[in-house]
Amino acid sequence: MTRAVTIIGLLLTVIIGAGTYWVSHEVERLEKRYAGIQSEILAEQESIHVLQAEWSYLNNPERIERLSQEYLSLAQIDTLQMASIDDLPENADQHLYRLDKFGEAVAFLPVPRTRPGDLMPDEAAEAMIIDAPSVANAGGNQ
Repeated sequence: MTRAVTIIGLLLTVIIGAGTYWVSHEVERLEKRYAGIQSEILAEQESIHVLQAEWSYLNNPERIERLSQEYLSLAQIDTLQMASIDDLPENADQHLYRLDKFGEAVAFLPVPRTRPGDLMPDEAAEAMIIDAPSVANAGGNQ
């Protein structure tokens, strides 16, 4: 009987020792994985920080203004470039359509009209006068 108890005790000791060895190696493996994930998180946070700094630099208003002056040929709008609502065609909402090579409807562009800048200054001023009540007068009548 003591022999059976000794064998069972020895067998349980070996099983417990093997289980403890397996658990300790599994814990080490998980700790290495955790450390790897933590280093990836820190690298991503560093990358996000660098990208935010770059975004701030790219959106600097002075830089954008300098680049727009360097690469865009923008100028102030002249008064002769403005047009009145009377210059719009009467059938502006009626468009003629054609189908392109993909079968989608494409509107035909109308023939270009004369621009107010192409007119003489007196004609352009006449074209810009709108015969309608002003907003200030419309608000006072109510």
